[in-house]
Amino acid sequence: MMNGLLLKRIAVGLGMLAAMAAGGCADDGDGASSANGGTAGEPSGGGGAPPSAPFDGCSKGELEPDREGRLELAGPGVDAGTGALKPGSYLVSTTYLAMKPEMAPTMTELSGPVMESLFTMKGLVAVAATSSSSCAAVRTLTVWESELDMYAFVGSPAHVKAMGQASSISRGTSNVISWEGSEREATWEEAAKRLGSEVGGDI
Repeated sequence: MMNGLLLKRIAVGLGMLAAMAAGGCADDGDGASSANGGTAGEPSGGGGAPPSAPFDGCSKGELEPDREGRLELAGPGVDAGTGALKPGSYLVSTTYLAMKPEMAPTMTELSGPVMESLFTMKGLVAVAATSSSSCAAVRTLTVWESELDMYAFVGSPAHVKAMGQASSISRGTSNVISWEGSEREATWEEAAKRLGSEVGGDI
């Protein structure tokens, strides 16, 4: 399978794809997350318990309840009648990108070309993408015919350009993993479980 550095690079491009496909992560108009009822870094209320950090409770291993976007897989490997991924053996990949909310415009700008190149890649079977406003996080789920097909996407010009922005866009908890499995293992639930058990690899 792919080495850690390559997997980190995949995370950036696919995380940007998620934001584009899901319409981006929402903020309160001035670049600060509106999670927890207040702007980032400010208390959400009066006395009592100390205010929590803006993204307390957000975890790559737990699916966010406010996820929006394309939650169902779509692509050439999805049966048009049932909406289900066709039976087979695949390389499945998932990404989780915890974004600095103020970097949403930069990510959106880079996401368009990444998405366009993704849908022209040989071997892409299906893709889904989602974002969470409360966690300023984006997720993707992609299905490939082979590892070599994923390698080709990693080396595409749009992706190479996007991955150079990793450190400025991520707030430090962004990860990608891939595994070989059948159509039954290409789900958001499986993706979250695997991300949650992953140690290290964050950017």
